[in-house]
Amino acid sequence: MKFCAIQVPYGKTKEDTERSVEFLINELNSCDGSLDLILTPEYSNGPGELTPEEALPFYIAHTEKLVEAAVNAAKRCHATVALSGCFKIGENYRNTTRVFHPDGTIAGDYYKQQLVLREPAEHGVENAHTREWCPPPIVESQGLRLAFLTCYDAYFEEYIAHIAYRRPDVVLVAAFQRGEPCENLRLMNQMLAYHAGAFVLRSSVAMGDDSVKGGTSLAVDPAGKLLADFGQKTGKMIVDIPDPHWKYCRTNSYGGSMISNCDFIEQGRTPWNYRACGSCVKPDVYQMGYPRVCAHRGFKTIAPENSLPAFGAAIALGADEIEFDVRFTKDGVPVSIHDPVLERVSNGFGTVEEKTFAELEKLDFGAKCAPQFSGLKILKMEDILKRFPRQAILNIHIKSDGKNVYPKENMKKIVDLIHEYDCVRHCYFMGDPCVMETAIEVAPYIRRCMGADSNPWGIVDNAIKYQCAMIQLFKPYFNQKMIDKAHANGIICNFYYSDEPEETMQLLEMGIDTILTNDYFRIAQARDKFVKDKK
Repeated sequence: MKFCAIQVPYGKTKEDTERSVEFLINELNSCDGSLDLILTPEYSNGPGELTPEEALPFYIAHTEKLVEAAVNAAKRCHATVALSGCFKIGENYRNTTRVFHPDGTIAGDYYKQQLVLREPAEHGVENAHTREWCPPPIVESQGLRLAFLTCYDAYFEEYIAHIAYRRPDVVLVAAFQRGEPCENLRLMNQMLAYHAGAFVLRSSVAMGDDSVKGGTSLAVDPAGKLLADFGQKTGKMIVDIPDPHWKYCRTNSYGGSMISNCDFIEQGRTPWNYRACGSCVKPDVYQMGYPRVCAHRGFKTIAPENSLPAFGAAIALGADEIEFDVRFTKDGVPVSIHDPVLERVSNGFGTVEEKTFAELEKLDFGAKCAPQFSGLKILKMEDILKRFPRQAILNIHIKSDGKNVYPKENMKKIVDLIHEYDCVRHCYFMGDPCVMETAIEVAPYIRRCMGADSNPWGIVDNAIKYQCAMIQLFKPYFNQKMIDKAHANGIICNFYYSDEPEETMQLLEMGIDTILTNDYFRIAQARDKFVKDKK
């Protein structure tokens, strides 16, 4: 089969970009029947320097003619054509690679999964789809299993490993990279082919004859061998692939039989040692939308508070956030318990801080909730992070005495655990000013939520003082003025607590962003109804 990647000149002005689109259309129109697979660069309907105000209107104006050329090329050449651009999907626009069968019908779409931070604003594209579980799509055409990466996607080894698992024949890389050195682009795509166990066909934009960055449309075989490199040339890069289903094989170590490289890698994976990922992982604290519902001490109306059953029930039902309390034992172990004393939730007596962890483990922390939970042990903070990494946002309520600056050594232990279980972007600290002072010193990069001190009406001013991203209001010490002032200063408003759907609706109407609740499921349903009614 013959693969073709079209490389167009990068438009440095709007007028140049117009000419680049015309160049691409002419290249598509001149494709002949010798070609079997054709790929265009990312943002083919606007491959150049456009302002955020110009970008989306430009894409819209140049899509129809470009799609027509791609469809005609597919039909005329009896080829599979992958056209990358900004296309309308539903009511919004997405960075899309659309594949056309040789008869001109749509074989499938790929939506870019990893968008650079400024891309939605710069190009007018949405990224909501990236927050939902979606395995790397495989589009089949002419007996080929096609997988996709778009530009920035190529940096994410985790995603490439998932592509490899789906066993593609070819990975199509539509790119718009202008700042990456050519040698890096070659290296990245050679390793992509090697790890994905597939041929790679890459199409990009040329940056000029003298540029050592960008360009580099290329083809690579599954062994990582570079088959073609177009450098900074423009036009059609054509490469002959005798067997597009060929896989690179090697011995299965220690003189073993031959095995495909993908299988060789797959059989040795230890994913429990990797970053938590897949369908169980939620968007992080910056990505997840509002309004949210936070399961206060877990789903505590059906299971003991601050326990794995309570947290697990809430997370299984889709909780955006869970809240848990952290105190330290006599021997310096962070445990999840709200009260400073043991009597309410266990069969023990005295305070948490006067007991070692071994002493606390001997107590029953379940029977007082229900006999079915008899024998439940106290929960270490580490147990929560280990069991539910990145499966919900963690509202970590760090308990202090409210008088003295929180101990730095305790804060460091908490932060070390958060790093160990990769939850830095899936948590925030809640506490009083004593806690915030230490949090800023030890881990200023972890988000902070200001809790109330002896003057609950001053919570917004405290949040501003300690550069908090959030406040946690609680009744009756709140009003509309406080909510408005917080929002005016870019501060998110949590509310503790609401267990009544009608009250929840009223709080959301006032502008509360996150509702803490003891009765997770009913309040989550109320939130969902509120959001639906607002649409």
